[in-house]
Amino acid sequence: MLNMIPTILLQTSPDAALSKTQGVTPRTFWLPEGASTIAPELDWVFNFINYINYFFFFLVVGIMCYFVWRYRQRGREVYARGPNHHTVLEVGWTVLPTLIVVVIFFMGFKGFVSAKTAPENAYQIDVTALKWAWKFKYPNGAQSDDLYVPAGRPVKLVMRSEDVLHSLYIRDFRVKQDVVPGRYSSLWFQADNPTGKNEKGEDNFHHLFCTEFCGTFHSNMNRKVFVLSQDEFDGWLVEQARWLDKIDDSELWWKAGPKLFVACKTCHTLDGSVGTGPSWGNYDGTGNIWERTKTGSTHKIDGGKNLGDIIGPGKEYETPDGYIRESILNPGKHLVDPYGNVMPTFKGQLSDRGIQALIDMMKNLDKFNKDGTVKPEAIPQTAGGAAGVAAK
Repeated sequence: MLNMIPTILLQTSPDAALSKTQGVTPRTFWLPEGASTIAPELDWVFNFINYINYFFFFLVVGIMCYFVWRYRQRGREVYARGPNHHTVLEVGWTVLPTLIVVVIFFMGFKGFVSAKTAPENAYQIDVTALKWAWKFKYPNGAQSDDLYVPAGRPVKLVMRSEDVLHSLYIRDFRVKQDVVPGRYSSLWFQADNPTGKNEKGEDNFHHLFCTEFCGTFHSNMNRKVFVLSQDEFDGWLVEQARWLDKIDDSELWWKAGPKLFVACKTCHTLDGSVGTGPSWGNYDGTGNIWERTKTGSTHKIDGGKNLGDIIGPGKEYETPDGYIRESILNPGKHLVDPYGNVMPTFKGQLSDRGIQALIDMMKNLDKFNKDGTVKPEAIPQTAGGAAGVAAK
């Protein structure tokens, strides 16, 4: 129900949010727990409107039930006479609802104006929406698939879409904003309480949804929001920006590959099953994705052309690596039959080292499970049981 309400209209001013350190508002029948500084005010307005609805519902139904009983038919004689006009009543049911709507409008308008202007010291995170994933980019160049934010500090999300209409909604923060192709949109919030861990030692989180149906795998855009203390967040930023560079070249395929594949698996499978994009596994008898790109491949592209015609010495791509790299950065140049041009470019999102990690993973597909995790027995013994790195 809350998902259908334009919650951003009801936010309070930036200054008010900055001056408070509100706790989590309790969960109710209608609302989940509130975890941002605007949640108390929003919940109050929501409940205010709800109580108005309750009052008039019981008033109207009560009067209706009374009239049904009071003017019920008695015997066989029927009286059809009755009043056809009542000025006081008619003015009352016109003026009173109008006044209520005007009050609600000004409450929403006040919040709308202030919510459109984030505090000057807000921490900006760039958000890219695409079928079917979210990409979060931080000022130091770090990127993530889930959203990480500092506690006790206003955060501004600047959002754009790579393809179709999306909508970012964090229910616990009471914020929601459409992400429209061809333009930038934004929202801001402040969460004062770190998410921490639960009794089992697992990380707590808030849910992030795309609430605009955007295609077949729309539900894959569900993500997690982690609120970290400032010190934890600063440490996470440093590690997130450097994690790929700290991995040895020989371990890229099993340490970095699965982590980067998270952005690929919304469209590509590893077991040959049908997806929005061609599977990395063997689905047409020409082998998995790496085997299909070898010289002489008969895998069909561009309406019937053999893939082997463009890969090899003296051809468009000297090596399979070059073709795969081009497919990641410029996916519309050559289309695998019978798939259309729906894959977004990852230019500016994947470094050369990241692309190499994915290529190395393709070369070792037999060592991975169909969900993208590496098989424990496939990890080199020198890795010393660090299988969990690839599974995260």
